[in-house]
Amino acid sequence: MNTNDEDHPHVSIHPPTVFFSALLIGYIIRVFAGGWLAMPRILAEAAGGVLLLGAVVLVVTAISAFAEAGETLPPGTPSRQLFTGGVYRYSRNPIYLAMMMFGVGFGIATLNVWIIATTITAGVIFNFFVIPPEEAYLARRFGPEYDHYRTKTRRWI
Repeated sequence: MNTNDEDHPHVSIHPPTVFFSALLIGYIIRVFAGGWLAMPRILAEAAGGVLLLGAVVLVVTAISAFAEAGETLPPGTPSRQLFTGGVYRYSRNPIYLAMMMFGVGFGIATLNVWIIATTITAGVIFNFFVIPPEEAYLARRFGPEYDHYRTKTRRWI
């Protein structure tokens, strides 16, 4: 394991900023261009609510693992340990997955097709510009342990 404290993932994009910007942009587009999701409001609120609740449970569970281990959460900071248990057994990126679930759930619940589209765009940004440098860092930092984890656990779900 590489223990150089100066070693960190070289991520230049701040995921929460991308995510909240996506929600805001989706809202603004609908204000000016329309874009209602065509489904009954009661069904939209129920389906969106399930995704929103799932997202909150997932992110709280994932963040709790960091807190219990005394780890820092912001991307771009050194990792002292590799999380492979709990929700990390099912997804290598449960916090990003929770963001996607929240955005899509919020878009469905508010019948806003643009929030869904901008959330998906944020997911593409995460997938190609945030996660790869994080994974390269974890591979350098934890070596075979991370390689084994990566072969057993999917990136998203």
